[in-house]
Formats: sequence, structure tokens, C-alpha cells
Amino acid sequence: MKKILIATHGNLASGAKSTLEFLVGNIVDITCIDAYVDPDENLIDILENYFSKIDADDEVIVFTDIKGGSVNQKIIQYIMKPNIFLITGFNLPILLELAIMDKKITVENLEEMIDICKNQLELIKIDMKRESDDDFLE
Repeated sequence: MKKILIATHGNLASGAKSTLEFLVGNIVDITCIDAYVDPDENLIDILENYFSKIDADDEVIVFTDIKGGSVNQKIIQYIMKPNIFLITGFNLPILLELAIMDKKITVENLEEMIDICKNQLELIKIDMKRESDDDFLE
């Protein structure tokens, strides 16, 4: 079974999950960890609990917000299994791609998706002079 874990500092994980489910519904098992929000929760305990329930036939894609960040560092120890993949610095397009993907997850197709989704980041430039000229003529 395909599973997605989104683990981030603050509430980014729950926000990403909410947006993903808004767009595609509940088509995949998504768990989110909003690290360090509740001082009574221990991230290591939460991760231990989550990964202890992963079966050998599960495919788990873990998303973290910051490469080298504390959340990412704590998850590294769990990705030694061939069925667990870690992607850091995620965006909504890659969450969407993986949620709707129906083929087996491999390193190769994850790398391809990452390349495609990286290109989704773009600075939109508007020619302000031209916009002003157009407005003037109307």
C-alpha cells in the first residue's frame, strides 16, 4: 500500500495534507507530523510509532521541509529500507503527482518527478511599463 508521510516544522505538514485532500480527495494514506507545535509531543516517539506500523509491502514516501533540518535528521534513520523514500524541500506539485501515481515507486521515477516538479518553481514577471501603457489606452 502506498503511504505518504509529511513531516515538517510547525503546521506546514497539516496544511499541505489539507490542500492535497481538497484537490484529490482521500485517495491515498496520508499522515502528517507538525513537529514542535505541541511541547508535550516527542518527535522521536511519534516517528517510532509511525514506522513500527510499516509493512514490508508498503511503499512509503516521506516529505520533509528542510534538508538538514532537525525533522529531516530524525527521519534519516528510518529510510534504510528499500520501500521507504525521503524527499526534502517538497512542493504541492510533487505531492499531487505521487498521490495520483498508480505505478510502483522507484528511485528512477521519483527522480524524474522531482526534476519535473522543480521546474514548477518560477518567477512570474509582468512588464509593468506595458501594463501601464495598456491601462492608459483603455
